[in-house]
Order: sequence, then C-alpha cells, then structure tokens
Amino acid sequence: MRNGFTFKDRHSSEFGVTVRTKSRPITAGLKSFTADLPYRDGEYDFSAANPQGRAHYAKRIFVMSLSLRADNLGALQGKISKLALWLTGSGKLIFDDLPLVVWNGTVTDEIVYMPEHGGTKAEVEVSFSAEPFGEGIFGTEGPLIGHPLPIGSDIPLSTDCAYTYTVNSSGNICVVNFGDMPVSPVIKITGNTGNITLSLGEKTLSFSAVGESVTVDFARQTVRTDGGIIGVTGEFFELGAGLNYIAVTNSAAGNIIITVEFKPKHMYGADYSHIDWGDALA
Repeated sequence: MRNGFTFKDRHSSEFGVTVRTKSRPITAGLKSFTADLPYRDGEYDFSAANPQGRAHYAKRIFVMSLSLRADNLGALQGKISKLALWLTGSGKLIFDDLPLVVWNGTVTDEIVYMPEHGGTKAEVEVSFSAEPFGEGIFGTEGPLIGHPLPIGSDIPLSTDCAYTYTVNSSGNICVVNFGDMPVSPVIKITGNTGNITLSLGEKTLSFSAVGESVTVDFARQTVRTDGGIIGVTGEFFELGAGLNYIAVTNSAAGNIIITVEFKPKHMYGADYSHIDWGDALA
C-alpha cells in the first residue's frame, strides 16, 4: 500500500520519498496473563483481573519502506542525511489515509539502506513503535482550525458545550465517549462545592473540596484543589465507548459546574458516522 505520513510535524513529501507500508497491524496484541494448574482443565485467565476490569494491550510496530532517488551518489547521501535527522526520536505520527488518528511513534530500530543503480536510488526501511491505541486528533473541545475532516462529515465545529453540566446537590450526567476504546478523562468542578462523590457503575470516588475548585485527573489518579493534591476514597474509573452515566452528589446546596475533557482513543481508524451529534450535544 502506497501512502505518505507525517512525523514530528513534517510530511514525508518534504523529503522527496515514495512511501510504501510494509506492516501496519489493525489491532494491538493482547496482554495475556494465565495460570495452568495441574489438576484443572484449561487455564485460569487473569487478563482482566485489574482495577480497570478489562484486558490490556501491548505496543504495536508499524513498518514503512521509503524509496528515494537522486542524480548522483553525493546528492543521494545528502537526502539520506536529512532523512536520518527526521527519523530519530519520538513524535506524533499521522498516516495520510487515517487523518483523524494520531499515534505516539518512536523510531526503535537502526535504519539501514543499500544504494542501487550506481548510487542514484536507495530503499530505507523504518520501524515505529506506537502505543496500542491511537488518539483522536481532536477531543471534547471539537475540531480546531487546521484539523483535517472527511468530505461530507457532519462533525460539529464545537462540542465543548456538550461536556459542560450543571448539577444541583445531586444528579446524573451523560458523557458520550465518541471513541471506541476506554479513556481516562479530566473532570473539573467549580461552584458551591462540598463533599463530592462521582459514581460510574460499581466504582465510586469521593473527596472533600468545600468551597474550592477541583480537578480530577483519572489518568494520573489525582484530585487537585487550589491548595494542592487532596486525599480521596474509592476508585478512579474509565469512560467506556458510548454513553456513560455518572452519578454526582454534592453535600453543599447550590449548583456546581462540571466539565469533562478527554481525547478519544481508537483501536485503528476513527469513524464518527455512527454518532448522533444532535443527541450528544443536547
């Protein structure tokens, strides 16, 4: 498959190369934890025996083949030198045919080449190690200027209003995770705060933030007020794909404003055609 890509904010076309995908796994490998006991049929599978209650995935490897040409060996070496500087370290990796998904890519193996046709052509193979899930190019703030969107897409230019909720003492908020994999959000709470509890499914997180603004970071598993990190009881949780109904209780009378922020995660590509944005933004 022939296609270009962007790495560290530079596109492959800047280097005059023709790109061919050698290997691009559409799924990540499952991390499997099993125990084979001598007096039991089969195995015990502990893959989902963790705080998230789900299996986890390993990194994946993308392998790209880059072809370049030059008039002579000296010019070819000059192109290869620029290519070598570009293809080092880590950065955002975006494939042309998956413009809505960003991978955190790292060039892991050494890059070698063999000159051909008297030093006027070279084939370079590069391997990127990436996290198991790609991240959406935009999150709950909606697409920004410069974000690529498919022709005919009905994705709204702003979705931030859909992720701001007003709760008086107690109530449920519905959070739409428009990705296809679980995410750990950041939840910000302002207003007349007291002793607050957030519950999703069987998991509940409680903390005291009387009269203070609160930032709950579910990825870092911290709760921070204006005065610093505070203690919590219960468990941090993830937002599953689709609708998530979070029960909120606040011991103080009056309104609190809740803002939920995240970027969606994807197993491979991003397809938002199934999202009813009218309901999501209601």
